Amino acid sequence: MTAQDSRSLPVAPPPRPGMIWLFSGVWLLYLVYPIGSAIALDDVVAKVFGLVLIAAFAVVYMASFYRLRTSPDSITLWPQAPQREVWIALGTLVGLMAAATVPLGGDALAFSVYISALAAFTLPTRQALPCVAAMAGVVLLLPLSISGWEHQEGLAFQVGVSGFAAWGVSQIIVRNRGLAAAREQLAVLAVAEERLRVGRDVHDILGHSLTVITIKTELAQRLIDVDVVRAKAELADIEELAREALAGVRDTVGGLREVSLDGELANARTALSAAGIVPELPSILPPMDRTRAELFGWIVGEAVTNVVRHSDARRCEITVASDSIDVSDDGRGVGNGGVGNGTEGTGLVGLRERVAAAGGSLRLGSDRGGRGFHLAVTFPPIIEKGTE
Repeated sequence: MTAQDSRSLPVAPPPRPGMIWLFSGVWLLYLVYPIGSAIALDDVVAKVFGLVLIAAFAVVYMASFYRLRTSPDSITLWPQAPQREVWIALGTLVGLMAAATVPLGGDALAFSVYISALAAFTLPTRQALPCVAAMAGVVLLLPLSISGWEHQEGLAFQVGVSGFAAWGVSQIIVRNRGLAAAREQLAVLAVAEERLRVGRDVHDILGHSLTVITIKTELAQRLIDVDVVRAKAELADIEELAREALAGVRDTVGGLREVSLDGELANARTALSAAGIVPELPSILPPMDRTRAELFGWIVGEAVTNVVRHSDARRCEITVASDSIDVSDDGRGVGNGGVGNGTEGTGLVGLRERVAAAGGSLRLGSDRGGRGFHLAVTFPPIIEKGTE
């Protein structure tokens, strides 16, 4: 992962200063060796110059680490940092190490541990690994070419270990940020899915209920001058349907509404009869689990709503089996000014999604003459254990 890639990850929380000083300051242990070498010098000027360079290196290292960890851009890119600032810090530290070799000789190479750790922690992997390898190579090869310098194979190994350790910590942080981003994305998707579910449920409830209310209102208008008693009964039914629709919407938004096949068949009989369509519905339902019965209830509600709205049918038949349900009528059919005028509306699209999510298939069609609407939903048969 590069610094640019990490911009899409969640922003890290503001760091605690104490943790920053602790993590960066733990490496100061390696300054014991150059400090000892500087104190052991006989030349006072060289001794002071060496100690000043050591102090300057420590200050620049700690300040660079703190700056690269706490600036706004660095927090966004954590554990990496703005490339320009990183290279300025590394260049300054390398320059101080080179200057320190004048009074301290090969002991100044201990500074390379800090440079390696800072590079591995703040640079992308493709840049950090060459930097660590270069510092280890300098520590290993430079004493071989300068007379009087001790060989530093052990220090070269420590440079590699420190770089690897810092790189490992940075990768752990990157992985944790990736997991946090994945969890955040899953939460967003869950919210979107729940909104879709609520919208689909509300559409199904209101679409069915408002269709029945419209039909009954038209019937009440026709009856009000010829049969006041029946017109009042229809108006009472309209009021009750409106109350049920409102309660259904409230329950759906709250995630509490349960749809039953029995209830939807009863509503279908009322809606079809009010629209002047003869209902042919099953009187006995086959055994099925609660989830399947609820899904079949949604299917009946949406299908009957479309029949009442669009079919201009005289008859509607619903057949139910344990693994299938069919709704058919003798109306205009699909594409003849009938259901969706040849296209699937929001309700049928949502219904198709419900069926697919439950592992079933949904088919729409008409007879050969283009008459009638036929909706068929089937599920694979459940194979009992011990049978083939």
